[in-house]
Amino acid sequence: MKEIERYVKEITNNLPDEEKEELREEVVGHLEDHMKELLIEGKSEEEAVRMAIESFGDEGKLNEAFKRSFFPTYKFVRFAWSVVLTIASLSFISYYSMEYYHPEFDNGIELYSVWMTMFYIASLAGPSEFMHHSLQGGLKWKWVVNPWVFFMVPSLIISGMLTSMLFTQPERYQDGRWLDLFALLIGALVYVSARQLFNGLFLKGNNGKRNIVN
Repeated sequence: MKEIERYVKEITNNLPDEEKEELREEVVGHLEDHMKELLIEGKSEEEAVRMAIESFGDEGKLNEAFKRSFFPTYKFVRFAWSVVLTIASLSFISYYSMEYYHPEFDNGIELYSVWMTMFYIASLAGPSEFMHHSLQGGLKWKWVVNPWVFFMVPSLIISGMLTSMLFTQPERYQDGRWLDLFALLIGALVYVSARQLFNGLFLKGNNGKRNIVN
């Protein structure tokens, strides 16, 4: 049955080959058993297929859950990926801003600065990720754990408060140094974008069916 085949294909999409085949057989077996029960109850074949699939659950969420069980290190890899892209973006912005304001200087980026930036970003993002994970199942308002809300709102608030220094201490933020006041906001934007990009690539095949908020 094409509908069953499509459903099972979505559930097992991008899983390791060995586990995929074993899982496919198990899911098909459960669906067929449930369909037989529904047919005995007098349901039509079309109704039996639809009801069996609905009882099994959303294929996108099931595929996501199986991927996470088969790839338990994905959150650590996502964290490392996001941190590296954030460092690269901030270094890029820092270099070209200095080149713009002070082209007469040697504006190369020192390795020490990269390591310090990595430590700073990891020390902020690590506890934030832990808190985000801890709140996943315990909040009534699920929108709070949407990454764009959870990571970006505090950054917007802090950056908004720092912006006042442009007016109270303008002499300190000349020649591109004003970008320092928005480093947290820019970093958070890049981090969340990289995080969501990783989710989209990792959960490829389920995009567009729901918001990825984990």
